[in-house]
Amino acid sequence: MDYYISVGALAVAAILSCFISLPIFKILQLSGYKASGLTAWWKSTHFDTLIRYAALTLMGFVAAIVYVCCFPFDYAKYCAVFVYVIVQGVFAYAMLKKNNASVKLTGRMVRLMICDLVLMTALTAGIAWAVYYSCYCQTVVAALGILSPFVAVAANTIMKPIESLNNLRYVRRAKTKLKAAEPIVVGVTGSYGKTTAKNLLRAMLETKYSVLATPGSYNTPMGVCKTVNVSLDGQDVFIAELGARYIGDIKQLCGIVAPKYGIITAIGDMHIATLKNREGVAKVKFELAQSLPTDGMLALNGYNSDCAALFERETACRKTLTGEGCDVRYDNVKIDGNGTTFDLYIGQQKTTVTTKLLGMHIAELTCVCAAIAHELGVSLEQIASAVSGAETVEHRLQLVPSAAGIVVIDDAYNSNPVGAKNALDVLACFDGYTKIAITPGFVELGAIEKECNTELGKQIAAVCDRAYLIGSRAADIKAGAVAGGMDECNISLFGSRDEAVEHLKSVDGQKAVLFENDLPDNIK
Repeated sequence: MDYYISVGALAVAAILSCFISLPIFKILQLSGYKASGLTAWWKSTHFDTLIRYAALTLMGFVAAIVYVCCFPFDYAKYCAVFVYVIVQGVFAYAMLKKNNASVKLTGRMVRLMICDLVLMTALTAGIAWAVYYSCYCQTVVAALGILSPFVAVAANTIMKPIESLNNLRYVRRAKTKLKAAEPIVVGVTGSYGKTTAKNLLRAMLETKYSVLATPGSYNTPMGVCKTVNVSLDGQDVFIAELGARYIGDIKQLCGIVAPKYGIITAIGDMHIATLKNREGVAKVKFELAQSLPTDGMLALNGYNSDCAALFERETACRKTLTGEGCDVRYDNVKIDGNGTTFDLYIGQQKTTVTTKLLGMHIAELTCVCAAIAHELGVSLEQIASAVSGAETVEHRLQLVPSAAGIVVIDDAYNSNPVGAKNALDVLACFDGYTKIAITPGFVELGAIEKECNTELGKQIAAVCDRAYLIGSRAADIKAGAVAGGMDECNISLFGSRDEAVEHLKSVDGQKAVLFENDLPDNIK
């Protein structure tokens, strides 16, 4: 009977071991189930998570062995594993309190968790077998603590070929559906501005066509396939946002949707950590151009110099460039707290566009989208009307309703150097307000990350009265702000955004607050 009690306790320990692996599952999910993303997270956190699992193992082992030695009668020895279960419970509570264990329970995640539980059960079965010969072997259960993250990685590796086959089924279904429906397909990519450009283009084309666009930031193969499989139902146009972190990603997406038209919004420094350099970024974005047919067309944002340089590269499709001296261009941009106004030209035609969208980049994105919309028969007046009625994109230079005397500009989605400069230019429009920037800086910029964060600090110093800096990159931003002339007394460092927001209460009078970037959970 005592033995079976011990086995039951081991089963509980196995289940808890899977539960405490939730942070590992979360990072794998955010990294596209790539082990390299998990490794990068460990490095960025200085292996803090692994140290915590090691501490769990050490505490569990010490507690169990002390229990066994101090209570020599058999029943107590067989129940020593309960001590480790209690330690696991404390660990799990601390993890939940930190709120770093939430995962999206997709089908793939559920299958991964089941595989992890099977592996963990196999390990505890071995311990249970050993306990039959020596009750002291119960203390080995503490090893599950340090093994938990690696078992999760092993489960992910085991499931990868199975998931690849499962994904292939969805891809085939999406391709078949697109081939049968034959919509006009437009691919939109770029280092930044993809989602805003997609929404602007959709608004323009909806004046003439029925349009389906990938929702939110659905820009991965499975996100695009899900949109097609669930929502494509006789629309004339399908706009697919195409994201990329590695060479070949855009080519893979184009292989699914087969776009006829394409837009490249910008070439910048996003994802240099995985694409190595600016040329790597240009190469992966240009995969869209190389995927377009001979009767297709690519629109390039000529206001971005690196994007304009792509015009000289060979393609089978036609290319058009927007910008000064081009058929599609803008002039006389004015930005204030109510939105953006500019003159839009297509050839010799001109109209004035007024929109609630904020930022200099809105005029650029309007031009590159207008080039495609005009090619598809949308008039200049229809384009201007569509942009005027366009809604702001959540977390992208979005004015958020707030208390009287406080203006909140939410630009929290995955910031980049150009976007941050645009956001600060908008913040500068709020004269008479105490201007405050809250930011953790830039991430995934590889070797230039430190330089870009220092430059961000200088830009903050030129616009803001105060800087609230968060996380591990705060020191670089602070150095730039001080170099830019900001008094150190006006620079505050915080461990989290919540702490920074709480500190806002100490600032009297009217405040204009810019939230610039919000770190994803797989980056600290």
